[in-house]
Amino acid sequence: MCRTGISRALVGVLAGVVLLSGCAEEKKPSAASRLPKSTCFGAFTPSDLAPLLGNADEVKVDSPADLKLTANRRGATCNVYVDGKSGVLATAERRPLGQGFFWPLDDKSPEPIPGVENGKVWDTGAAAGISCKGVTDSFELELWLSGSVQGKKAGESRPVLTELMRKYVDYAKQQTLCGA
Repeated sequence: MCRTGISRALVGVLAGVVLLSGCAEEKKPSAASRLPKSTCFGAFTPSDLAPLLGNADEVKVDSPADLKLTANRRGATCNVYVDGKSGVLATAERRPLGQGFFWPLDDKSPEPIPGVENGKVWDTGAAAGISCKGVTDSFELELWLSGSVQGKKAGESRPVLTELMRKYVDYAKQQTLCGA
């Protein structure tokens, strides 16, 4: 009789553990599904950023609405937080022409981004340095993007970051009137 009581208690405990572990393993929704139609200055869509964000209970975007940098508004930063941690970080800085771009990236094994002026990509980020020479205004534009594809091995994020940087460069040039 004593063994029957223990067996029933054990079955009850195990059933509770199974139920609780089932709850703990519920899949979180896609973090990208919680983003507005455009984010990070309007440069990216949720589907653009989805590979870098994974799944999340909470997503918060800290970003200005646009990327219209001027001599007075020299920089902008966008941070997409996923469950309280930075998931994607995009920055832009407008600088006087002629300063050049010097990035200490040797330890990251960067590769050039074809078709992007001074473009570099590594496992967790990308950068570009663009010279904007216009009729009335000339300046340099430095862009940074960081994030990594969830659950991927080193190097597997590079194609995603390369395409995002290409899109970011095109958008930044348009917004800052680069070369106009």
